[in-house]
Amino acid sequence: MTKLSKLKLLLAGASCAVIAACSADTAIVGPDEQPNVPPPTNDGGGGGGSARIQVNGVPAGGCPDAAPVATEIEGNVEVTGCRLAGDLTEDLTVAANSIFFLQGPVFVQGASSGSAGITTQNDDSGPTLVIEPGATLVGETGGDYLVVDRGAFINAQGEPGNPIVMTSLADLAATEAGDPRELLSGARGEWGGLIINGFAPINACIGDVAGGSEDCEKSGEGSSGLFGGDRANDSSGALRYVQVRYAGFEINNEDELNGIAFQGVGNGRPAFDVGPALPAGAEPFEYLQVHNNADDGIEFFGGTANARYLALTGNSDDSLDYTDGWTGAAQFVLVLHSTDAGDQAFEFDNNGDENDATPRSNPSISNFTLIGQDNTDIAMLLREGTAGTLVNGIAAGFGDNCLDVDNQASFDQADAGELVLRSVFIAEACGFSTDDDGFDEAAFFNSFPSNVVGESTLDGVFAGSNERAVEAFDATELGDFFIEADYVGAFEDDATAQNNWAAGWSFGLFPEDNDCPTGTTRTSEVFPHPQTGVETPVCRIEGNITEDLTLTAGNLYELDGPVFVGVDRGADPASPLPSGIEANLTIQPGVALFGSSGGDYLVVARGSQINVNGTASSPVVMTARIDLEGGANEATRGEWGGLVINGRAPINACIGAVDGGTVDCEKSGEGSSGLFGGATADDDSGSMSFLQVRYAGFEINNEDELNGIAFQAVGSGGTYEFLQVHNNADDGIEFFGGTANASHLVLTGNSDDSLDYTDGWVGGAQFVVVKHASDAGDQAFEFDNNGDANDALPRSNPSIANFTLVGDPNTDIAMLLREGTAGTLINGVATGFGDNCLDVDNDATFDQADNGDLVLNSVVIAESCGFSGDDDSFDEQAFFTGFASNVVSDATLVENGVLPAAALASIAAQDATALGPFFVEADYIGAFPQDATVADNWAQGWTFAGFPLFED
Repeated sequence: MTKLSKLKLLLAGASCAVIAACSADTAIVGPDEQPNVPPPTNDGGGGGGSARIQVNGVPAGGCPDAAPVATEIEGNVEVTGCRLAGDLTEDLTVAANSIFFLQGPVFVQGASSGSAGITTQNDDSGPTLVIEPGATLVGETGGDYLVVDRGAFINAQGEPGNPIVMTSLADLAATEAGDPRELLSGARGEWGGLIINGFAPINACIGDVAGGSEDCEKSGEGSSGLFGGDRANDSSGALRYVQVRYAGFEINNEDELNGIAFQGVGNGRPAFDVGPALPAGAEPFEYLQVHNNADDGIEFFGGTANARYLALTGNSDDSLDYTDGWTGAAQFVLVLHSTDAGDQAFEFDNNGDENDATPRSNPSISNFTLIGQDNTDIAMLLREGTAGTLVNGIAAGFGDNCLDVDNQASFDQADAGELVLRSVFIAEACGFSTDDDGFDEAAFFNSFPSNVVGESTLDGVFAGSNERAVEAFDATELGDFFIEADYVGAFEDDATAQNNWAAGWSFGLFPEDNDCPTGTTRTSEVFPHPQTGVETPVCRIEGNITEDLTLTAGNLYELDGPVFVGVDRGADPASPLPSGIEANLTIQPGVALFGSSGGDYLVVARGSQINVNGTASSPVVMTARIDLEGGANEATRGEWGGLVINGRAPINACIGAVDGGTVDCEKSGEGSSGLFGGATADDDSGSMSFLQVRYAGFEINNEDELNGIAFQAVGSGGTYEFLQVHNNADDGIEFFGGTANASHLVLTGNSDDSLDYTDGWVGGAQFVVVKHASDAGDQAFEFDNNGDANDALPRSNPSIANFTLVGDPNTDIAMLLREGTAGTLINGVATGFGDNCLDVDNDATFDQADNGDLVLNSVVIAESCGFSGDDDSFDEQAFFTGFASNVVSDATLVENGVLPAAALASIAAQDATALGPFFVEADYIGAFPQDATVADNWAQGWTFAGFPLFED
């Protein structure tokens, strides 16, 4: 592996301060190497050290051209991901659950500002950087940071159980090595941070111009470009569910990088051209944590931006800071200082050089909890001419004082009634400043009758009895941004460690508390976790989930009987059933669920969603009690029910005499799982990534069996990728109509069919691996239209690309196509089946083949299994060989279990992207590229280690 030093340049102020950060353990892909393929892995070489931990953060589709593959090594951890460097001049997406390295200052290059130094033109034609849920951005030194220029956009929207993380290489390596840092660790300043520049008004200008005017702009810290203008409703994008950890860098005494710097950022709502839209009711900046920053946590440099749900933990300087005329708002703010560092929780200024500059800083802030330590300074330092309104707050524990007002210009704002504190609780132990400057902070504070000085009864970060006794101010009177919250502090009075706005997505706030989430019940049982082996407590889930529920890591979850997410809202989203209830189930990475019998299964009702947020290094596992007890073996199947998802997409098997594909066409699901079907092709039932379903399936009767995962009329609005079903007693995955797409499917040891569809499925699948066990297995693919009406419409007509089907002499057919299905199957390989590799049945299916709507192209089958010998007038061999790119081969087709053998390299593949926008380029036969190895392929690391998918 090539090892290169990195030279990182950081220009400070008007001068050019060069900081060289060389690392002998950094490997970067050179320009002559392929930009989207991970480099060869390194096992650490010889010697007596332990094996190197290897982490592959390259997206499934490879790295973008603008961000080639790179590998970074920290200690015993080798991380491979994509590398961002320099200016981004076109839209770019950081894929979900991937790792992207920042090399030096990375600018999302606006059309009218930033590193190019172009003056303001109010041009919003810059690119958008999209960061998907679960992605990790990594910096290695203080010179690595991200800047969003004026006129450019960031669209970084994580999810409640799958936040976006921006952190240091050292932090990432510690986490991957199984020794994650705790909340109060002392590390800081290990990379730069995040800076966003906007066109909103500021009061600190270059030159003699009026504050708040188009010409009033300023140069940002860290040579981050110009910011400011006259557009209060300017939009720079969105940040939601984002952690910024261990950042901050001191360029000099006057120039330091904050965790997140909002520089002239406006309050406009973004209308993104790329990436997800901002959800209705969501704010552009919400659910943000800055942890252990070496300078300030979040600082607003003027502008009008609003933010809510802020967790600022362990920051070394000020946690929330503003200056230069900020007139925005914030609600729900937690500040928690560390024992080793921390200045002010709030440091609020107007303008340090000109205290009465306008537009004057005058924000509104509601519902804050500020918790200091004996060695940290001031809770609230209000100075340099700021105005503002602070309501519904708590401050306790600070070593200096809880309130200090400085500078004559600020005294004037207080005297004029423009600086207001209402319904604020201050702990008497920290009290007020004793500066001899002519201003009496205690008298000012007590002049508001709803303010209270008393003994703190805080329970961790939650209000105690004394704090809850304070009469809250109606925050909605402060403006449309604020939502009703009739309590003081950042959290509701009945909040718990599992049930509050910071739970599930923030870092380290509630590490010791493994209480069960609200909606589940603690049991007395403890089992080894199926991935870590650590003894883990059990929470029980039963009945209907009627409110949003997040299954947090740190527990096992038992399904007790059929568990329904939501109550069926009916087939028509425009006219939902009033008796129904919508709910979302979110499952965090590393969570494990289990059932104890065939009657224990999970159903997602129409109108509700499931979001399984596993990662490559921490998949979600759904399994059986016997697995946790250590009793599962290669023949274990049918030990619990499985997962059923009901949607509103079209089907062709209807209750009653109605037309298929209409809103009236619905069907009752297997296992009494409720109704499915409708006419909403893009229906969204959620997302699932990196999920294992083990040992499920249950035979209710000969016609009614539970599959591992049943997609019942599921629409194309959801995302389903990196899914494994192992040793199911019935089918692995079955699509009952609908339009859902799925990729990276691993189906191992299933007893009936591995991938099955019926009832008019018209979605797509790419990268599918089937491997049969020696003791059970029918078809790898069993593909139907409708068993009762073979020509029912909408007809099953999916597209499937890049599949590898490996059978056993004791198992049946690779591909059984029947009951009127159409479809396109390309770039596949099938071998090892005991009956045959291709069987086409039923006249309606023959018709589809004859009219060109049933297509197999660039498919290779082993001569040893060949074709069906049914005497049914259809010649499968002639049909198959009628496509010029199909091959019947007597060579070895797979090796190492399911990887491509040399014989596949010479066979021309079809262009999968021609099948539709869901498909990605993959110019090879089978589920894996020709150069895939046992150690380096997309199924490695997250799939079930107890089944030999790969063989050395």
